[in-house]
Amino acid sequence: MTMTITTTTISEDIDMSEDGIKKLLEAERMAQETIARARQERNQKLKQAVQEAEKDIKTFKDSKEKEFKDYESKFLGQSSATSADLASSVNKEIEQIRKKTAQNKDEVVEMLLKFTTEVHVE
Repeated sequence: MTMTITTTTISEDIDMSEDGIKKLLEAERMAQETIARARQERNQKLKQAVQEAEKDIKTFKDSKEKEFKDYESKFLGQSSATSADLASSVNKEIEQIRKKTAQNKDEVVEMLLKFTTEVHVE
């Protein structure tokens, strides 16, 4: 069995390890740049998503406010008409009660006098 021994000088070994270290440092720098770009892109996409969401929220809010105002104007208009009808109805009933009171006033007074002046002994 023959054995071959390769001999390298110490300076060659140092040069090879310096090359390896340089390659590792370069790879690490490139990885850091890639990570920094990815973070920047992520932040940019996040900002864009927030802006789009705010735009959608504003559109939705404006739409609902318009719906509410339409609903409010529709029913407030009816409400004032309903209030006027109700007030008219109440006034009519009050007038009818006054007429009946005036018609029956004499009769009620006589009845009250009769009950208060007559004594029933049992």
